[in-house]
Amino acid sequence: MTIDRRSFSLALGTLGASTLWGTTSQAQPTGTPVRIGGTLALTGPLSSVGLVHKLTGEIYVDELNKRGGLLGRPVEWIVKDDQSKPDLTRTLYEQLVNSDKVDLLIGPYGTSAILSAMGVAQRYNKILVHHTFGVPPLAKYPQQFYGWAVGPEPDKSTPGIVLDALAAAGKTPKTVAIVTSKFPSVHYISLGAREVARQRGVREVLFLEWDFGNRDFGPVASRIKDADPDLIWGGALGLEANQIWTRSRRSTMRRAAASGSRRRRGRC
Repeated sequence: MTIDRRSFSLALGTLGASTLWGTTSQAQPTGTPVRIGGTLALTGPLSSVGLVHKLTGEIYVDELNKRGGLLGRPVEWIVKDDQSKPDLTRTLYEQLVNSDKVDLLIGPYGTSAILSAMGVAQRYNKILVHHTFGVPPLAKYPQQFYGWAVGPEPDKSTPGIVLDALAAAGKTPKTVAIVTSKFPSVHYISLGAREVARQRGVREVLFLEWDFGNRDFGPVASRIKDADPDLIWGGALGLEANQIWTRSRRSTMRRAAASGSRRRRGRC
């Protein structure tokens, strides 16, 4: 059984209504399960985020089935580990379609992997619902549903929201350091932030990129410290932002300790 776009939209609308009104007394779903297949980065550089998506997805499917499932049928979610590799992602989506016989595809984590999944969905005329796709202009397949909250122009809307919020709080920055992974989605949005900041008169004091998979953020933190910006724009994935912040804090404490030591020696 294959779910077409109209049936999926109808089911999505019904699900939205039941969620909106907080219905909990739905009849138990019956019949053959609706099989939804996808991959997540459960290992590899993106695993810190992929594992969170897996846990959240499992909770959601459990709650969905308690509320009547999809089209009155129980939902079965088949998730495979793509190891943070777009090439492997393509192979696994082929398996989901041909071996697991899923009715609906849900996208993996990250732009590159989603593009791989989208190519498979298009080949087999399957609906693909996806999230975390940071470069919307690349999504050309008509049966793909873009579900990320950042909207169709994240390179404009996301930095705009941040700068608007700072202005509303009376903390409009004069300088910005833009540091970003070269991973497609965050890099695309960071380039947009660079342009939005320029248009708003925020002076760029640092623009720094790193290769996807980098784990040494000491040099990045050091460059940020030297630039001393009012605002740091971090195009970071998963734990990268935490690592940059931790390194920056350590650098600050070391410098403060060294400065204090020099002052003590001077007084002696």
